[in-house]
Amino acid sequence: MKTKDFVSVGILCLSLTVSSVTVQANEVNMYMGAITMSYARFNAAQTVADARKALANMRTAAVAARAQKPSALANAPTNNPKLKVYQSEIDRLIAEIDKTGKLVNAGKLTEAKTEGRKILQLRDEGHAAMKH
Repeated sequence: MKTKDFVSVGILCLSLTVSSVTVQANEVNMYMGAITMSYARFNAAQTVADARKALANMRTAAVAARAQKPSALANAPTNNPKLKVYQSEIDRLIAEIDKTGKLVNAGKLTEAKTEGRKILQLRDEGHAAMKH
């Protein structure tokens, strides 16, 4: 292989790697936005069915976000302490979504909305934990 071809292939590989990291970071942001939008739908829900659907969308987005790395940790190894904190915070969020979902499934929409406020609290705590 010629040096020129080798350099071209190297640049192409580097470009693909950088764009892949950027896409992953954008996916985390997209999932976080979906959680926020679904929370708003949950909070506005007038029926158990609407609340259940919003919580399901929130949970799906949270699980998907957990599978990705945030942009600040895009190159971090899987045993990175900050990445473990990120995953732990997402796990707490998923657990709260599930807890709220149990109330919705029991037909306790008013109680679920009160409990559901903790979802935003956990989101904010998670954001704060990632900034430190």
